[in-house]
Amino acid sequence: MAAARPLERTPAARTAEWRNVDLKTLRGEIIPRDRPAVLKGLAADWPIVRAAAASPQTLLEYIRARDLGRPTRIMVGRPEIKGLYFFRDDMTGLNFEWQHRPVHETLASILACMNQPAAPAIYTGATAVEENFPEIGRENTLQILDKPAKPYLWLGNAVTAATHYDNLDGINCMVAGRKRFTFFPPDQLPNLYIGPLDLGPGGQPTSLVKVSAPDLARYPRFEQALAAAEVAEVEPGDAVYIPNLWWHNVESFEPLNLSLNFWWFDAVEWAAEPFAALAHALLAITPLPPSRREAWRRMFDIYVFQTNGDPVPYLPPDRRGILGPLTPPLKDHMRIQVIRSLTKLLPKQLGEQIRRLLWAAR
Repeated sequence: MAAARPLERTPAARTAEWRNVDLKTLRGEIIPRDRPAVLKGLAADWPIVRAAAASPQTLLEYIRARDLGRPTRIMVGRPEIKGLYFFRDDMTGLNFEWQHRPVHETLASILACMNQPAAPAIYTGATAVEENFPEIGRENTLQILDKPAKPYLWLGNAVTAATHYDNLDGINCMVAGRKRFTFFPPDQLPNLYIGPLDLGPGGQPTSLVKVSAPDLARYPRFEQALAAAEVAEVEPGDAVYIPNLWWHNVESFEPLNLSLNFWWFDAVEWAAEPFAALAHALLAITPLPPSRREAWRRMFDIYVFQTNGDPVPYLPPDRRGILGPLTPPLKDHMRIQVIRSLTKLLPKQLGEQIRRLLWAAR
């Protein structure tokens, strides 16, 4: 195997910054760019940010007083992983273990390790605020959103979340510590060397390349991804807007790092999940012979991606079926087709039971 050559990295572009952001600026300037953006000082006046600024102990007391005490999943890694939650070298799994404890206990564990030179990696991500500490959600809100956005808490010591993407648009608000986000546009997917789609440290598809020390001999196209990357560094009170499908590597630098993330979906409420459609296509399209896959690719281009515009301009809108305005009966019809497809190879009785349950829950 060729020796890994050193990376002579040109400094990445800096993510654009905004101050005094309001709804008009977010909707009129930031979101239409479809690029990440740093929103300086957006959460500076939050009570939880002020508690963190006072001292780590004050932050612990603030969260403990509002934590309902429900156990949440945390990721614990040995000191040898150096904070990078990643794949095992043999790709048989991940390099950490799951534990369960309330968030305030996790924070207490992090504080107890703050002065250890070889502390374990401790991290809990996407902890629903409404379900675990609703009072924190009521006290720390974003006034610049015009859509329902659920807040989630992220807490850890000096850890790294390897390059992944989110399904939803989000604003990540720093409460304590410092983070560096390295962003890659969606079109860099071929250069990111994504691991198994169903195995990732955070549950999302994740790059096999370590951003802090990329092995360009093994992953040579990653150099192109780095050339297209941009970097944002945020501190307490700052926030960063992350468009969905933008890949991002997140490095937390301090012994204590905490943020609140607000996710929302800028699509119709009844829309299905795109990743589920990809998984279904892997079951339904990928096994076909090449000529049939090509035929279906053309079908998708015409009807799904509509690369040539309206696929049925010769039909009146009320005669287009599932290609026209989707009425409730048409949406139900489409869901039935998907359910039938996914259950047809199951034992008959089990398939019928699943279909009845799903139909009753619609």
